[in-house]
Amino acid sequence: MKPNFILILLLAASPLLKAQSEMIQPFISAWEVTDTSQSRLAQGFYDIQHRKKDTAFYLGITRQLQQYIRDNPSKRLEARFILYQTLGALEFGYPIDQVYLNRMQKAIRLALDLGDDQLSAEIYSVYAGISGPENYLLYNLKAYELQKKIGLQRFYFVYTRVFDLSRALYLNQDYRQSIRYGLEFLQIKITDFDHYDPLVYVFQLDILGACYKKLGQYDSATYYYKKMLDYVPGAIPDNPVKQALWLGIGEGNLGHILILKGRYDEARPLIESYLASSIASGDALNISMAHNFLGNIEHHCNQHDAALNHWRKAYFYSREAGSADYAIQASEGIAGIFRLKGLTDSAWHYYDLYHQYKDSLAVSMSQQHLSNLKARISFDELESSFNRAQAALQKEKTTRNGIMVGIACLALIVILLYNRRRLKQKLVWQAATQKQKEAELEIRNAREQIRDFKHHIVEKNNLIASLEAQINEQDQQQHQQAVALNLQQYTLLTDTEWEKFKLEFAKAYPDFLNIIRQKITQITPAEERLATLIFLQLNTYEIASSLGISKDSVLRSKRRLKQRLQLEDPVTVEEYLYNLLSSNN
Repeated sequence: MKPNFILILLLAASPLLKAQSEMIQPFISAWEVTDTSQSRLAQGFYDIQHRKKDTAFYLGITRQLQQYIRDNPSKRLEARFILYQTLGALEFGYPIDQVYLNRMQKAIRLALDLGDDQLSAEIYSVYAGISGPENYLLYNLKAYELQKKIGLQRFYFVYTRVFDLSRALYLNQDYRQSIRYGLEFLQIKITDFDHYDPLVYVFQLDILGACYKKLGQYDSATYYYKKMLDYVPGAIPDNPVKQALWLGIGEGNLGHILILKGRYDEARPLIESYLASSIASGDALNISMAHNFLGNIEHHCNQHDAALNHWRKAYFYSREAGSADYAIQASEGIAGIFRLKGLTDSAWHYYDLYHQYKDSLAVSMSQQHLSNLKARISFDELESSFNRAQAALQKEKTTRNGIMVGIACLALIVILLYNRRRLKQKLVWQAATQKQKEAELEIRNAREQIRDFKHHIVEKNNLIASLEAQINEQDQQQHQQAVALNLQQYTLLTDTEWEKFKLEFAKAYPDFLNIIRQKITQITPAEERLATLIFLQLNTYEIASSLGISKDSVLRSKRRLKQRLQLEDPVTVEEYLYNLLSSNN
């Protein structure tokens, strides 16, 4: 009876198993494609997921796909599955924790191992958005570079990739590069309106205007804010509150430009309209900005009580929005009013807050630049490790194939000359055996080199994690009332840390220190440190923070380094060091 019962169960389960197989087969067929149509085929499943939002189907299909890949291992299918799983988590609002980040890092390695730039570009673009600010700029840039190389028409959401680059560069205060990608964004011809959000275009115009305003190019800033005002009604036709907010943002920034030009009466109605629309939408960030602008107007009109009221509100909403930048503006304005009123204690209190926020923002930017550098070095070493591993494996394969061909040829010769050259046959086989042993030894050595290199990468990552932990530990120990003093004492490059940093720097840029030592005889360690930090494009403030010295000391050191390099005006030491490697290639 028992065998019959099992047979009945198998027969009953057969239709279900067949149905499950039919459900995942379209995924497998699409994900196995390797040509340039692969992105289009994969996007179809993401679109269905976005439209239907069927959680039960998503969970069921991922379980079946996971089991299929476990039974039928495939690097390509696994990378595609991880990407699908991550986008599903984003679609359904699941928390993106370290588990998802580890999976995406594995997908990156799988795509690199496959040598598929198109798949890598898709994975980079998603990883950029989930892996933290230190990777946001780097992975968006890498994704866009690969997309341009393959052809932008092969990908979806390319315009958001360019926007992300412009936005990331703006947040990193690299306004000229932000403008470069912003203008590139405006040149993209939109043909796929199913995957287009016109609000992104509005946001890009806002960023362009903000960049030009930061650079003091007010006519260009005015042009893009007016263009934004023209575009907003068509981009947001069905949401009056959001439309009013974006119109207010455009008017508010035009008003700010008028303030910067000293035309306060013309600016006032624009800023008041901006404030009203921001309050209506409950947007704390824009409410804070509007109150800061109005505080400036009232202050220049000698209406100190009104200015104080606006700056107090700006300070309140800046804290609610978590904006250190607007808190800096508001606290400085409040301190100035209290100073004019002779309220010394209150003035000092807000001046202290002003310096705390300002120093905190400077430290945050410095740490962001260091994090960007760490991510860039890690990515370069990841690519380098795979390139070297592939070269070693290719060498192993070539050696093995050569041995097989050699043995086959020798065997044929032995058969043909067996009767007459028995003794020679023995010698030939001995030689072949020796060659095979040598080849096997070479293969083992190649594999050991691969393992050693991977072990080195692990040690490198541990070193970077240790450095990051030290920075975080020091930040946690700083007392809120002694931030400015502690910042001056914060030193990244102690002798020990400098040696660690120099080792990693030499791996990333192996020729730099050798070249600079040739240019400067008997170069000092301090000059080496300064040269490397300038080469990494850190500004004077960041160099001072890293070395634990004043900005004036950095400037004097730069002048001495320029003299040591025997540079004539108008060549700057920064310009010379930035181009040092390219000029010596």
